[in-house]
Amino acid sequence: MNERERPERGQPQGRQRQRSGQENADVRSGRGAVTRRTRAGASSRRAGSRTRTAKKKDTANFRFLGVMLIVALLLCGGILAVKLLKDRADADGTRQTSAEPATVNVTFPEGRTVRQYGALLENNGVCAAEDFYNEMRVTDFTPDYSFLPSNDILQQREYPLEGYLYPDTYTFYVGENPRSVIKRFLKNFAVRVSDETVSYANANGEGFKRVEMSFDKAVILASIIERESPDNAERDKISAVFWNRMENPTVSGTGGKLQSDATHYYPYVASDERPEGFRSEYDTYDIVGLPKGPICNPSADSIRAAVYPDKDCKAYFFFNDKKGNHYYAETYAEHKKNIQYCKDNGLA
Repeated sequence: MNERERPERGQPQGRQRQRSGQENADVRSGRGAVTRRTRAGASSRRAGSRTRTAKKKDTANFRFLGVMLIVALLLCGGILAVKLLKDRADADGTRQTSAEPATVNVTFPEGRTVRQYGALLENNGVCAAEDFYNEMRVTDFTPDYSFLPSNDILQQREYPLEGYLYPDTYTFYVGENPRSVIKRFLKNFAVRVSDETVSYANANGEGFKRVEMSFDKAVILASIIERESPDNAERDKISAVFWNRMENPTVSGTGGKLQSDATHYYPYVASDERPEGFRSEYDTYDIVGLPKGPICNPSADSIRAAVYPDKDCKAYFFFNDKKGNHYYAETYAEHKKNIQYCKDNGLA
């Protein structure tokens, strides 16, 4: 190849290289643009995806909060409704729930003693008999119940509240506090025995001139009447027999002693219950007039009979036969005849 031909050949080669370099630059520039656009698009898609995810999370959170709010409102409404129902039941006194203590009905017949009351309470699971007895010895109930004598008087007795625990049917809680039990009896006594009867006796009522009267003495006498006569129609006459003896102690040789068999064994009810050698301080064959306290818990009828005796009855003696008939006598001789008559006819 000659020298003149080389430049001519070289020029096209240089331009070719120049064009190739430009083309390569253009290619590189195009690829970079495409890459940048691709990266930008991917970044935009990722940002959009994050936004949508955040929106979904926010929506889920709002939904969760809404559900929880509804649940809380329903729960509060339920609690409020239950409370209102309980309040209404309490006001009506009709609430019955499994959480309440069990109750038991116990009947205390007329003429039963405090010892018998204690046994009934213990046997029915209300409270222990000894706790019942001790409560009336250590607690002064007189400030709350005006019909009671002074606590000093009550505490001198075998069982302080004997005579004032009104006989009736009661509903107790199983395991009830003995003080609460006693208050039930005393509250019922206040309802059953009229204020008029209490006031009349305390005012040394009409007809009681020789013997000082009081309501407490009326209750003591009523407890003896209760045990001596099951027949309510005869109680005012039996009351008159005892009052006649107290007001006229020199008549008929009684010496003012009531001589009631019901007082022999108090606080025991029968002879086989008393300890060997026991002698009652309440025995009206030994003492003159009324014993120091009641011998049982009498009914309102017996209390009324003690306060309002039959003033037409002049008897100093009475006898009850097996059929419940009563025989009255003004003298001991007449009384012995009545007893003999009953024996001869199989009534004694």
